[in-house]
Amino acid sequence: MKYDVDVRRRVIKILPEREEDLYFVYLLIDRGDVVRGWTVREYKPDGVKEGERVKMYLAVKVEAVEYHKFRGSLRVRGPVVEVQTGVEGVKGKRHTFDVVPGREIEIEKTGDHPLDGVAEVLNMAKVTLPRILLISIDDEEAAFAYITALGAEILHVFHNMRKEGENLLEEFVAKVGKYAEEFRQRYRPDIIVLAGPGMIVDYASRYVQGEKSPQSSGGLAGVYEFMRQGLYEKLKDEMGIESYQRLLHKLATNRDAVAIGPEEVGAAASIGRVETLLILDTYIKESPEDAWRLISQVYKTKGRIFILREETEAGAGLKAMGNIAALLRW
Repeated sequence: MKYDVDVRRRVIKILPEREEDLYFVYLLIDRGDVVRGWTVREYKPDGVKEGERVKMYLAVKVEAVEYHKFRGSLRVRGPVVEVQTGVEGVKGKRHTFDVVPGREIEIEKTGDHPLDGVAEVLNMAKVTLPRILLISIDDEEAAFAYITALGAEILHVFHNMRKEGENLLEEFVAKVGKYAEEFRQRYRPDIIVLAGPGMIVDYASRYVQGEKSPQSSGGLAGVYEFMRQGLYEKLKDEMGIESYQRLLHKLATNRDAVAIGPEEVGAAASIGRVETLLILDTYIKESPEDAWRLISQVYKTKGRIFILREETEAGAGLKAMGNIAALLRW
């Protein structure tokens, strides 16, 4: 992702380059902001019977933002407040702005919270992590997950429908291989990983070519085990999983070393105590002024910031803690 933040004008120019980048753009856009860029909409000049779809440069005042994480879809809705010269009859009408990779947009922030922490959040989009097709398997269940920097999307889960006294493992694993090829063609992952008990993983490797990650469980439970303990330490680190695990350990062994919830974290951030901030993505959307003010405080004191997705295992735990938690310096 390429970007430029003009703190004085409160304007952020962004060029998303991958579908994953759209998630971070979504985090930055709030109701009331103005979003500018090139778009396509139907245009019918006066005196013309039929309109046509025309490319034009315009701006909308944001009323709603719709984001579908794993479909790579980001839409901004609102009334048109600016339009290029020579285009009449469009200003004031409603428009849906599709934000797509490869097309630059400009976000003008209308709130009053600091913008100096925005660059830190956008830097998260620059982290290059492998896109993984995970096949988690044991002798009873297989689960397929697509893992990116945004988290894990469960694609499909199915069971070995063996009857008592029958061994249908061969048929079951062959079916796993067929699903794996379908998902490989659809998602084009960088890496395919087979995870589960060692003997089953070795058996499944006859039908699926990929890296092996032996672990105690397969199926859906194995997906979550892989996210906690899998092959890629960088994946766990950059997604905040490692920091969340440290937080749980400190919470159990040294409560004074952590802050839990907005009140405790806010107090710690105000005096520069926050070493690592964990903040839920939905909290940023629901309470943007408070969230961005806190992110800015942590950024100024050189703390590390992780945004956790609510639908992940770590995100669900963070939500139960009040949406925000922190590891402290002293």
